[in-house]
Amino acid sequence: MAHGDVAGGLPSAQVTATGGWICCEDEAGAWLNGPVRRTWGKAGRTPVLRMSGKRNDKISMVAWVCFKEGTEPRLIYAIKSSGGYTKKDFPRFFALLHRRLDGPVTVVWDNYSSHISKHVKRYAQRQDWLTIIQMPPYAPELNPVELLWAHAKEKIANRAFRSIDELHRATRSALRHIQRHPGLLLAFLAGTGLELTPPASSP
Repeated sequence: MAHGDVAGGLPSAQVTATGGWICCEDEAGAWLNGPVRRTWGKAGRTPVLRMSGKRNDKISMVAWVCFKEGTEPRLIYAIKSSGGYTKKDFPRFFALLHRRLDGPVTVVWDNYSSHISKHVKRYAQRQDWLTIIQMPPYAPELNPVELLWAHAKEKIANRAFRSIDELHRATRSALRHIQRHPGLLLAFLAGTGLELTPPASSP
């Protein structure tokens, strides 16, 4: 996986040579008072969105968009109804990725404190199937999962959810829609300017 702004690129050639997957990761949240977007309304009548008083209640989400040469991309995600994700969650997630993808995994993610914790690093060092690569600081535009979140949140926009369960169901439906359309995952990758296969070197 290569990009002009990523020093040294990412080792997609060595990953794909071993039958491995490259998985980009990110976390996000969604609130009961969902995102508001521009919409249509009757002439002379401004649309009104009745909001819940529990505006701070939210769910947490984590997603991996996974690519392997010659294979349809895959989306693997989890949703948590309370609290966020910590360093103790990620070894379990890595094991899940390995089990679901059945091959070597290279995780590409940002420099969130849990990602670079000693707990996570020690776990990764003990797994011969796992490689972790940090993205450059302050570079969300290089992560296809950021585009996935934007797409998913459009599907829950302009709604005020009455409960965490209702928000959870709507968000899961949005993510399942993406999961069933792997072409969207390729579009998210293209939107970052990253390439799965490094460009051929000049003679």
